[in-house]
This record gives sequence, structure tokens and C-alpha cells, in this order.
Amino acid sequence: MNVKLRLLSVGVLFFTGQALMAQKKKSDTTTKTKEIEEVVVIGNIKLDPAQKVGSYNTVSKANFESTPFSSVDEVLNGRVAGLNFSSASGDPGSSNMVIIRGVSSLVGTPNPLYVIDGVVVGKGADNASLMESWNPLSAIDPNAIESVSVLKDASATALYGSRGANGVIIVKTKKGKFNQKTRFEFSSESGLQDRAFDKLKTMSGDEYIKYGSILMWNSQSNLGQSFSNLEDAKKYFLENYETSYNEGKYTKYTDWTKAVTRTSSTVNTYNFGASGGNESTSFRIGGSYYQNNPLIKTSAFDRLSLNSALDHKYSDKLKFGFNLNYSNIVRRTYFGGRASANPVTSAIMLSPLRPIYDPITGEYNQEDLGEGSSNPGFNPVSILNDVTQRSSINTFIGSVNMDYGFAKNFYFNSLFGFQAQMMKETQLVKAGHPVYTIMNMEQGYLSDDRTTIFDWNWSNTLSYRNVFQGVHDLQIFGGMEFQNHTYNYFGASTLTLNDPRPNFGFSDVQYAGNNDLEWRQISYFGRLNYTFDKRYTVSGQIRRDGNSTLGDNKWGNFWSIGANWNVKNESFIPNMFSSMALRGSYGVLGNIPFADQWGISYQYNSRPLVGYDSTIGWGDNNGYGVITYPGNSALSWEESKHLDIGLDFGILNDRLKFTIDYYKKITDKAIFDAYPAFETGGPESYTANVAKIDNEGFELVIDATPIRNKDFQWNINANGSYGKTYLDKFYYPVDIVQFGGDTSDSSNELVALSPGHLLGEYYTWIWAGTAHADDPAKGIKAGDALWYTDGSKTDVTNNKNNAQRAWLGKNAFPVYNLALTNEFRYKNLTLSFLLTGQFDFYVQNGVRSYTFHDGRFPTRNQVVEALYDSWTDAPGAENFEASNPKAIVGNPSNSRLESSRFISKGDHIRLKEFKISYSFGELFKNSVGINNFTIYARATNLLTWVFDKNLNYDPESNSNAWSWVGKGRYWYSSPVIRTMSLGIQLGF
Repeated sequence: MNVKLRLLSVGVLFFTGQALMAQKKKSDTTTKTKEIEEVVVIGNIKLDPAQKVGSYNTVSKANFESTPFSSVDEVLNGRVAGLNFSSASGDPGSSNMVIIRGVSSLVGTPNPLYVIDGVVVGKGADNASLMESWNPLSAIDPNAIESVSVLKDASATALYGSRGANGVIIVKTKKGKFNQKTRFEFSSESGLQDRAFDKLKTMSGDEYIKYGSILMWNSQSNLGQSFSNLEDAKKYFLENYETSYNEGKYTKYTDWTKAVTRTSSTVNTYNFGASGGNESTSFRIGGSYYQNNPLIKTSAFDRLSLNSALDHKYSDKLKFGFNLNYSNIVRRTYFGGRASANPVTSAIMLSPLRPIYDPITGEYNQEDLGEGSSNPGFNPVSILNDVTQRSSINTFIGSVNMDYGFAKNFYFNSLFGFQAQMMKETQLVKAGHPVYTIMNMEQGYLSDDRTTIFDWNWSNTLSYRNVFQGVHDLQIFGGMEFQNHTYNYFGASTLTLNDPRPNFGFSDVQYAGNNDLEWRQISYFGRLNYTFDKRYTVSGQIRRDGNSTLGDNKWGNFWSIGANWNVKNESFIPNMFSSMALRGSYGVLGNIPFADQWGISYQYNSRPLVGYDSTIGWGDNNGYGVITYPGNSALSWEESKHLDIGLDFGILNDRLKFTIDYYKKITDKAIFDAYPAFETGGPESYTANVAKIDNEGFELVIDATPIRNKDFQWNINANGSYGKTYLDKFYYPVDIVQFGGDTSDSSNELVALSPGHLLGEYYTWIWAGTAHADDPAKGIKAGDALWYTDGSKTDVTNNKNNAQRAWLGKNAFPVYNLALTNEFRYKNLTLSFLLTGQFDFYVQNGVRSYTFHDGRFPTRNQVVEALYDSWTDAPGAENFEASNPKAIVGNPSNSRLESSRFISKGDHIRLKEFKISYSFGELFKNSVGINNFTIYARATNLLTWVFDKNLNYDPESNSNAWSWVGKGRYWYSSPVIRTMSLGIQLGF
């Protein structure tokens, strides 16, 4: 057999030579494949791959078992076409952003809806009160998962109505099997972790002093000084800016990053399960323990999980099922984002000439930290030890369902599911750490927040299913679903704690507050599936939803229709095709993008809200009231219109299979802030249906088995997607909406919204680099910072006030997402790897103005590029071809402030997973009863290649997961993690 396989970087496969002949096997794998791909969406309504109408992908349990990741969504990265993943932090339990086929709304999280064993559990949005962030999906044990199905188009997601417009991810947990002897499984994995992408290097003590010397030389006229050589400049720098070090009080350099990070981060997982059943009852019970000590000292994540499943056949007509998953998580975190108390940020900015401990008293150095910590008490080592953020989260997810065939071809299904999450978050700040501006140095801070979230949904479905004359397959479903969601919060705090013990009895004044929120949705739905002669399938559905968060018109009618043509069953199809199906669907779904996030302005958008008696931090005045939100009784549904056209075909007995999809998704009446004319006197803004968003793209999935014989098998999966999202129009007279400010998670001064532009397109001053020669006509001197005067890039200026913002034509959402999986099996040895890639997008460093400040903060450390790639004419250190401008004390040009200088290409390729395993099979079965014994080594996020030499932070970053505004914004949180681990699996 003369076969050649050429594998391109984009994952496209080409076979040349003679045809590959399929190897017949003793066991039929068709049923097994169908079991994996068949998806039960709601009310026992199934998406059958044999008559596939909608667009969806399934990820099997092998990808979730013993994973070093703390949440389900991390495992999906790279395994589903059209799915883009980014993380707000490498700290386990932090929120992630998962986007399927682009962003569909301007507010709320862009994440899809997650459904676990029929329980609608939300979108994984951050709902923490004190934690840096919290991902509710971290409460789910990945090891308990049987499969995950990702639904993308209207036909597949319409049954979830308003909550499925961003896509739906259905998680099916493991169950036992009928007529199976009890089986026991055990697995464990232990690994070491470090940074996945580590190119951000700060200056050492010697480099910092050299930079300070150059800075003084560059700033002679500004300082009113004259130096004859660089040594004089160094002396001036140490005498005036690093006095204590110059006087010999400190003699050693400090590596602040090393001081706040562990030498080695560890992760350990332990999993156990037992399953079996007889003719009428099947069961599974399992448990796991996940323990992670992340990179930042004192942080920790411990999860204990228990899961169970019970299915009982009372008779051939009546069946019951029960699933229950419980987890307890104990988590220790720290301040994140731009907070001065964030140890990741402050460790980068603190001068290496400042010590951790005062050399005389031996106490923490709290007063002499330079501009890296402008206020006393912000020593990051002391904050890690004296500021505690501890959380305990208990989560229950359970469902009970019944299937009853009460008459021939008539069936009734009822499913009740619930999710209960109870969080206790405490924050203790010992005296001497004024991490909040209204604190003093003499007293500490204590906060105790209790949150209970309870969701339940009950769906009932009546169906008729029959096959007439062997060719007419008819299925009719009708049903209703009710959802109820409650959020209860109570918190107490004090700024006057007089004792290090976390007890309010040791404080002078306490504050307390509560928030009780609720929203509901009721839905009626119907679906019809008809298949003729296993060739033509038509599927249609309609749904009526009513949601309590909307205005006067709370109801909406939505629908979808789809069809499948099994072309393979036509006589004219050549024999070279082993399968071929053409499918398409179109539908209009309702959407309420904010419903899955908690807050008064989310649950009560339609009502005016009044704030009263707000006194904290505002003196003795009290009793006043103010309208905090005007409300909008006309607020109505977003309408998400989905078109999907797909082609699935296989050749060589499906040894080579292709899935191709084109989609167009339009969100009309998109909800966002409306801005009335200033002359109206207020309000400043309110929520309304104001915009239209367009998403369009293509997806390609290729599965291939180039080699399959008795001893060796090679499997390949490649998936890729192309997609762009545009803001089509605003329905009110606003040209540009900017997200000003740079100090909060919800701000992003570099992006904007405007009709006709990419959603979140970068809109800022365009950086033109550094002047390498004088230009007297323009008043430009060598070393000056330059900006293009406008988007045409035809002229430059060294005065930013003479430049205009311009559109860059790029945003933070990759246009291309690619992934390639290879698996090689030789007898009992298996080797596999997964490569992922994201291309054609920009990312930004949200704190670069502090870590590359061009002289603005002389006693603050910086990245090494500030020394080695900045213009200077200092004797012995001349650098006339540098990329960065001349650093001058105070940075009078403001070159450190926002511009495209902060933006880098995010294009990268990542070796997402590499695994090698060996199975002993049944070698030990007769001697010790073990029928499966497998050992393996695995690495995740092992290597990362970036295409921008200036990119020194992880390109899969975002500053939050509850809004698309944070996409691509590196916020100096804990970095994305690389893990190298060893594991074992036992079955008996």
C-alpha cells in the first residue's frame, strides 16, 4: 500500500496514492460511536447523529479523566471547532471566558449555557464577593464526566430558549450499566507546575541601578544638573532616589517575584468509582480529591467531590433516574487586577534595592518601598502572610427524572433539577496594611460574606414516536419548563478591628448589608422531527418564553427549522463516499444576556431603583436618597437569528471524515446602555434595546485514521474555524462608545464600539516608535516618542495632543482558531499530543504604563526591555536604534499612557497536551484481579510559540469573564500554568 500523508500546519489532510482499505474488526464500533454522539437535550428529546440537523460536537470522557485542570471549560480548549477560550487567571477556581461562534451580546457574559444531567447551572459567570474571581464550574469534578456536547446553532440550542443564544454545553456524568458485575476504578495523578509562558523579566539590582543612571543622564536639563560621565549620574541617582541603599543600610538585592512565588507548585488528584447493576437497577458512586498549591505563596485550592447515579427500570414502560453531585471547595486567594495589594503586580514594580525586612528591627519593611508601593503597608510578602482571603464553597447539583410509556408510542418525561451553592468568603487584614483607602495603619479589617444561590428547573414533556411502514419516522414533542433562580447575600465588615483574631467582637464599628434577588422564567415548547426512508429529515420547533427581568412585554415567541439530506442513501452517489449528509437550519432565538449574572441592575432592569442612607466613607451625613437607576419598562427580548449550513461526508469507509459548517448569526435589539441627550438633565444612561450585531464564520473538522492494523493505529483530529463579529448599527444617535479609565475590570481605554467596526475594535492613538534623528521642522529630537497624527499614518508628531485616535482594524477575538490532535497506538503503548493555535488578533498589557514607564516612576522597577531597548546617548550605554523613547524623569511626553504601543499580536501556537501511556491490560487479572493497569506521563501547556517578539505575557488572557470588554487584556493576575505530571489508573 503506497500511501503518503501530508500534514499542513493548518491541520488540512491530503491523501495521495492508493485507497486505504478499512480493517474489519470482530466487534462493531458503530453502536459505541452513536452512544457517544447521541445527545439528550431536554425532556428526553435526542439529537441523533444519524439524522443530524443541528451543529454540535461531542468530547469524550477520556479527555476529562484525571485532568490537572480545575474546571470543565478548561478541558474544552482546542477540542471543539468554533470555541475560543481565555482565562482571567491561572489561579485554580478563577473565572474563564468561553466564546462559541463569536460574541452575541454587548452586556453580560459571552459564555455559553451549561447543563449538567438536565440541570441548568448557568454560564460560569463570576459571582464572587471577595475572591479575585470565582468560576462556579470549578465545583464540578471533571473525572465524573462521561461526555460533553457543545451545541452551536438554532436547531440544537432552541430548546433552551433565551439562555441558549450563546450556545449550550451539555455535561453528562458517568452512570452504571444494567447487567454488569460491580466494577471498581481508581486513578491518581501528581504534577509540578510553573508558568506556561514566561518572558516577562524584571531588572535585577545591577540592571536597575544602570537604568537609574541612564535615566539621570537623560534628564539633566529637567533636574537642573550636569554630569560629566555616567558614574556621576549613578551617584546622583543613588543619593537622591535610593538613599538607604546608598548609605549602606541595605546591601543585598531583593527578587520580589521569587519572594511571593513558590519554588514549585503542585497539583494532585485522587479518584475512585464503583459501578454496576442487575436487570432492573444500575448504579454508580464515585469520589475525588483535587489539591492544588498554586504559584503564589499562601494560595490554595482543595476540592472534595462525591457523585452518584441511580437508574431503575420498574417495568418496560416506567423508568426512573437520579443523579447527585456534591463538592466542597476550600480556597485561599489574594487581591487581583490593578489592586496595589496584588502581589503579582507589586512584585514586578518594587525596587530590587528595597528589602523585605528591615535589617535593624527584623520586621517587615513597610515604609521604605519606593514608588512600587507609594503607601506604607503594601509589602507584598507581608500582605500574603497578614492578609487572608479564605472561601468555602459547598455545591449540590442533582436531578431526578422519569420516563413513562403510558400508551403505545406515547411517552411522558419529567425532570426536576436543582443547583444549590453556599459560599462563605472571609477577608482578614491585620493592622498596618491599609489595603482600602479609608483604613488607617492602627486597625485592621474584617469582612464576612455569606452567599446562597439556589436554582431549580422542572420540565415535563409529552411525546409521540412511531415508525410507519418502515420508512416514515415521526417524533412529536410538546412540553413546558419552569425555572426559578434566587440569590441571597448577607455581609458584615469592619474597618476598626483591634485584634488579629477574625471576630467582630474585637472591633469598634461594624457595617452590614444584604441583597436578596430572584428571577424566573416559564417556557412552553414543541418539536417535530420527521425522517423519510432514512434519507430526508425535517425538524421544527417553537418556543414561548416569559422572563421576569424584562419590562412590560415579558413574553416572546421563538422558533427554528432544520433539515438533513442523507445523500449517501441516494443511488447516484459514487461508492467512494462512505457517508454524506447535507444539513441546514435557521431560527430566531430570544436572549436576555444579563439574566445569569447577579445584581440589582440585572434582575430589575425595568424598574427605577433608589439608593438610601449611604454613609460609609462619606462622613456623618445620612438619610439622603438618590435615583441610582431609572429603569426601562420598554426593555424587551434580544432576537438572535441563526443560519447554519453544514456538510458531513466520509471516504475510505469513514477512515477520512469531514464536517464543514457555515454560519451567520445576527443579534437584533441588542441590549446595551442608552445615552439620552445631556440637555435632558439625566439620567446619564439606562438599559435599552439599542444595537444590532453580526457574526459570520466557517468551521472545519477532519477525522482521519491513516493507519490501522493489528498492532498499530494512528488517529488524527483537526479542527479549525474562521469568524468575525461586527457591530452593525446603533438604533440611537451615537457614533462611538468608549470604555474609558484603566483601573477597573470593566474598563478598557483601548477599545470602542462603533457601527461598521469589529466588536471591541481597538481605537486609540497609533504609536509611531522612536525618533532616530532630529527633525527641526517638526521640533522633533532624536529619542523623542512619536505618534502618527491620524489613521492614515502619513505624518508623525512628538506631541500626543496633536495626534488623533484611530481604528486599528483588529480586536481581541482571534479570527482563526486551529487545533490538531494526533494519537499513536502501538500494542499497549499510546502517545498523543494536542496543538492549538489562535491567529489574527491583538492583545494588550493592561499595566504596561507602570512596568514600562519611560522614567515616570524613578524608584519603580520595570521589565528588562526598558534598559536594553530604550534610546539614550549616555556615554558607554549609547543606544540610538532603540524601539522605545528616551526615558526622562516624570515622563513629560506621557509616552507611557495609552496608545497602540500597549498592543501586541496575540498569534500563537501552543502544545496544549502531550501524553504517553502504557497499559498492562489484563496481565494481572488472574494474579491480583486487576483488569486494567495503566501508567502515564502528561504535560499540559508544555510549549508556547508566539509570533510577536514584544509579547512577554500569555496571549490567552483576559481581565474578567463576565464581560467581553476584558478579552485579551493581561491584568497581571496569576499566569496561565504549565503542568508536568505522572498518573496511574486501576480497574478491578
